[in-house]
Amino acid sequence: MHFQRPALSGPLQVAWHIILVVFGWALFGGFWWAVLQQGSNSLSRIVWLLATALVVLPVITLYWVMHNRGIYNRKGPRRQVQVVDAPYMRDWAGRPVRADFDALRQARLITIRSTADEKLFLARPESVEPYPEAAWR
Repeated sequence: MHFQRPALSGPLQVAWHIILVVFGWALFGGFWWAVLQQGSNSLSRIVWLLATALVVLPVITLYWVMHNRGIYNRKGPRRQVQVVDAPYMRDWAGRPVRADFDALRQARLITIRSTADEKLFLARPESVEPYPEAAWR
């Protein structure tokens, strides 16, 4: 399971990544400097916080990676996006939805009539022109 990591597209992208990394570390250091300047925290508490973070965060990350690798080993690589049948029978307000979704897929103009009792989706007949099949992939 070795994949070639895509190379950065050019020197500007490399420079941008370097700037972001330096900025991130400067921000991290600045916040720790602000914490250390507060007199109310003892150094031992900060050391315990850092030690705990250095142990707990990698353990959580390792668990998550192992979990995802287990899914990959059971199911294999993704080959396509999973198709889910999600009938749109009611809108977010609970109103029934009436629509001919096959016609709406091909429509260039869709009118939505919304009342307190229902929501109606209409495609104007002159606006229905079949798109090439490749447009839906």
